[in-house]
Amino acid sequence: SMPTPQDLKLVLTTEANETLAEALAQELLDQRLAVCVSLMPLQSRYRWQGAIERANEVQLLIKTCPDHLQDLLSVLESLHSYDTPEILHWSAQAGSGYAAWATAALSADARS
Repeated sequence: SMPTPQDLKLVLTTEANETLAEALAQELLDQRLAVCVSLMPLQSRYRWQGAIERANEVQLLIKTCPDHLQDLLSVLESLHSYDTPEILHWSAQAGSGYAAWATAALSADARS
């Protein structure tokens, strides 16, 4: 029988530059709130105070387990350099191997 897919949470945010994005990723990993953070430079276009703006930013795609989501969101809000950061999150189905790795990597008894 096929292994049951496991739920993981994906969290998306953007930071102003690579230095800030790296620091944010490192902190989330250090605190065992994220199991993996993928960083990608991008150009954002958005509406701000009635005008269309353009900015170079770094997007962070953060992978975590459901029971770490609330703590992760709190830390993200407090550490983020923006007053109103983009923080989006949703559930994803992970293959059983990846999910098992993620869960083990974030479990308290894995702390060394």
